[in-house]
Amino acid sequence: MEGSFVVAIRYYGHKVNLYLLENEYIEVFYNHKLDKIDKIDFLPRDHTRMKFYLDQIRIA
Repeated sequence: MEGSFVVAIRYYGHKVNLYLLENEYIEVFYNHKLDKIDKIDFLPRDHTRMKFYLDQIRIA
């Protein structure tokens, strides 16, 4: 509830919302077919999935 929404992407069968919470990125994986959140997890800045966000956000 205290995080700031950054951007959303499509990743396989999910819509993934990226949030910033106290200088940490958090991903929320939403499954449209099942209408539920499958996973919420921290995203390390060096994770390979970060490349999907880099064209849409600026990381200091």
